[in-house]
Amino acid sequence: MSDADPLHILQELQLMTEANNNLEAFNAAIAHDLCSAITAISGYCQLLTEVCRNQLDEQGKAYLGCIYDATLDMKQLIASLLNFSHIGRVELRREKIDLSEMANVVTEQLRLSQPKRRVTFRIARGISVEGDPGLCRSVLDNLIGNAWKHGFHRGNTVIEFGMTLLAGQTTYFVRDNGPGFDMAVADRIFACFQRLPGTTVEGHGIGLATVDRIVRRHGGRVWAESRPGEGATFLFTMG
Repeated sequence: MSDADPLHILQELQLMTEANNNLEAFNAAIAHDLCSAITAISGYCQLLTEVCRNQLDEQGKAYLGCIYDATLDMKQLIASLLNFSHIGRVELRREKIDLSEMANVVTEQLRLSQPKRRVTFRIARGISVEGDPGLCRSVLDNLIGNAWKHGFHRGNTVIEFGMTLLAGQTTYFVRDNGPGFDMAVADRIFACFQRLPGTTVEGHGIGLATVDRIVRRHGGRVWAESRPGEGATFLFTMG
């Protein structure tokens, strides 16, 4: 029987589908068990902090606080990994999206999270795209959030969202005046768990990998342009 035989191809596809379903079920089970254990740890931390308040010195309270914060971080990591694994399987729901309005919502939430920060947002008006609303929101969350995190030590962070034409193709971008990076290591930034040398910002190293996966699902591509000390620009197309 030839490898090109339709029955053989169908059997291979069925096996691949079954394997993917099994992997998804395994991931969900592991995530559930891990989250249950983490929830128990965080719960006991809160209980000890309350019940043993008078017996704990400041160092003991600080240790419990670090453990509790670590459980929250681990839960967020598990959620991010599950979200990343689901992107390749979720059915795209394409519709016209006002990216400018979506970007304004993202920036407003960032302002509320750290109201004392001096940040200037420049959001171009009237930018729209045909895409999945939830996935496109994730793209802006991650790209604008990335600029927000890396610009933390700037006296006045400036973050722009706009659109341009490159080789006749509509291209969207998020630009910041942060520390920038050496383009020699640019290929690393869209891989999971990769950090650029000297990076100290919070995060799990999944956000930009998530952006890359979403953009490719829409038939586009994402890339970055930067120089050390001169900020960075992340550009993407959507097919």
